Amino acid sequence: MDYTQRLILLLTLAGVCAAQGPKILIITDMEGVGGVNNAEEQLLPGQRRFDESRRLLVGEVNAAVEGALSAGASEVVIWDGHDGSRSLSIEDIHPRARLIQGRPTPADYYLKDRAYDGILFVGQHAMAGAKNGVLAHSQSFSVERITLNGRAVGEIGQIAAIAGYFHIPVIMLSGDEAACAELLEYQPKAETVAVKRLAGKASTLSLSHPEAKARIQSSAARAVKRIHEFTPWSVDGPVELRFEYYPGKGTSTVYRGQTVLEAYEGWLGKLP
Repeated sequence: MDYTQRLILLLTLAGVCAAQGPKILIITDMEGVGGVNNAEEQLLPGQRRFDESRRLLVGEVNAAVEGALSAGASEVVIWDGHDGSRSLSIEDIHPRARLIQGRPTPADYYLKDRAYDGILFVGQHAMAGAKNGVLAHSQSFSVERITLNGRAVGEIGQIAAIAGYFHIPVIMLSGDEAACAELLEYQPKAETVAVKRLAGKASTLSLSHPEAKARIQSSAARAVKRIHEFTPWSVDGPVELRFEYYPGKGTSTVYRGQTVLEAYEGWLGKLP
């Protein structure tokens, strides 16, 4: 075998090995991004500091992508999970990642059985009522509490449960301290990065953006390298999903199913 043939063989084998690397889904939000703490200025298009929030989110997301790829991930897909899936642009994301956007979000959160080997949260906030949570809420600021078979959950727990239904573990989260603690309740082995913490009634103490990105990249790499250590969070059926609202904001509602997916399909089927 001459040099050219050996080189072709090595490149082919390298491609096969890369294709066998873990497939990763990154789920994004904005309330948990470092430096974001003001709902009137930083969360929605048209607000004074929204473009700044988008830039900070993009930096943290791309750091997670880079970390996952450096640890051998063969595929990284990003789901734009904030504000109706309209906060990211394909112009800004890491060139080796792909982006899911659009409405409405399906009950399966774009998941299929074992479609990914692990899920990473970036920019995630804690559930409504979480102690020391920054911009904490569950789906909307009108919801006071969501329970899944009697257990309080926020968006972290909801997605972890749906992912578990599809045999996919959540392996890493970056966000505020309260969000990190919340994930560890479902996945004690998870990698977490607290990019900020509550420092007053609504003030936050955040890492610098370069430091947040460095820690997220390292954490994502460690999570992917340890991916075989994680198990999905499984919720046994039948399942009852209950939404309770703050006074004057809505009526408590219950959705039931034989599986967690059926319960969520019932909820999303009622949304406008």
